[in-house]
Order: sequence, then structure tokens, then C-alpha cells
Amino acid sequence: MKSKLFEIIVLMVAGLVFAQSESAPSEPTVAKPAPREHRGFYNSVSFGAAYNWYKSSRENDDTYTENEVEITERNVDYFEFDGFTFPMFEFKFGVAMANLVALHTVFNFGFFAGSEDWFYREYEKACLDNRCTETEKMKEREEESSDGFGFRTFVGLGSTVYPFRDKTSALNGFFVGGALGYTMFLTYIDGDAHAAGDGGPAFQVEMGKEWWINDHLSIGVGLEFAHTSLSVVSVESYKSDNVISLSLRLTRG
Repeated sequence: MKSKLFEIIVLMVAGLVFAQSESAPSEPTVAKPAPREHRGFYNSVSFGAAYNWYKSSRENDDTYTENEVEITERNVDYFEFDGFTFPMFEFKFGVAMANLVALHTVFNFGFFAGSEDWFYREYEKACLDNRCTETEKMKEREEESSDGFGFRTFVGLGSTVYPFRDKTSALNGFFVGGALGYTMFLTYIDGDAHAAGDGGPAFQVEMGKEWWINDHLSIGVGLEFAHTSLSVVSVESYKSDNVISLSLRLTRG
């Protein structure tokens, strides 16, 4: 009789323990969603104002021999652009882990309006017995400055870090981020047949602050800088593209 009573008590205690474990709230895992924490699916959309400036150049060479002298004629087009856009859009998709870091794709684009400076130079290099001299020939076209309109886009992979995990901290929601990828752009010079297009490997860095508006959605602001080292390099000092932007962000996860 005593053994049966003991078995009944053990079964009752085990049942209570199981029921308690089922009713207790589960702790969030590394990537499981949790209120006001960055875990699980991560999606951030931002839009804002951006300023773009670049220097690029395009070169054409023609080499021939005349009286045993090897002559290379080099024609270079130089482009300098400054322009603004509103809005510039950016999208991030990925996963957030441990309320600390989000790994995501990055895609942004913008249509810019500004001014384009363009000028043309022609150089001639003569080589005889491994001795070469290069001279700048007379400009065939005057320098021009016109309205310019451009499209710029960036695609890459990046991460966003939220270092202050304490929900009661005033710095909760502060973030820093970065991405590596590739930029492409094309700028059309108004009233002219000339267009400047280029691209290359790029990086961008960002910092800002977000505020939770419910358990899984936050709004914020971000300041971002992006730099591209252009692939079509003919003049070393004319090979960079840069963008700085100030954006509003809407983030889930």
C-alpha cells in the first residue's frame, strides 16, 4: 500500500513539474524573435537625401611607327560630377542574432541631378631606342560645364552591430554598420551627346540611432558614407566616386 501511495505522489510531482515547464515563458535563443530585441528575420528600409561627387576619365590610345619612331597618341576625357538626390533608397535583408549583430544584403539606388564638368586632352608620346618623351598637344575642345543627371546603384553584403543591449540604456538602439560590394553609375550631360559611366569595388560605413515603436519595429536615423574605386582607370587622380547621405530608417527584427 505504501509503495503504491509513493508511486502516486511521484507521478503527481512529475506532472506538476511538466505543467510548470510548459507554462513558463521560453527564453529567446540566438536568432529567435524577442520583444524589442534584434533576433531572427531582419529587414531595414531607409530613404533620405544624398550628395554624390566623383572624378572619372576615359582614355583612347593609338600607336603607330613613323621614321623608326614609335608614336602613341593618347586622348583622355575627364569628368567631374557633383549632384544631389532625394530620396535615395536603401534595402537590407538578413538575419539578426543575439540582439547584437545583423548580417544582411545591401541594395541602394538614387537618381542624382547636378553639374558635370568635362574637358578633353590629347597627349603624344614618342619613343626611340627605349627613350620616350610625352607632350601635351593643343586642346581640340574647350572645357565645358553643363547640367548633369545620373543614376547610381550599389549591391553588397554587410553587417549592422547594436553594441548596447541593455533595454534601459539611453544608448540602446545605437548602431554602426558597414558593407562591401560593387557600385555602378551612369551620368548624362544635358544638351550634349556625352555620358560618363563607370563602376568598381566599393565599401560603405554607417552609424545612427533607432527607437522602438513596438515589440518588433523601430524607426531611426542614419549617416552613411560610401566610396568606390573606379575600375576604368586612365588617370590615377580621376578614379573615385563618393556619396554621403542622411536617411530615415524603418527596421524590423
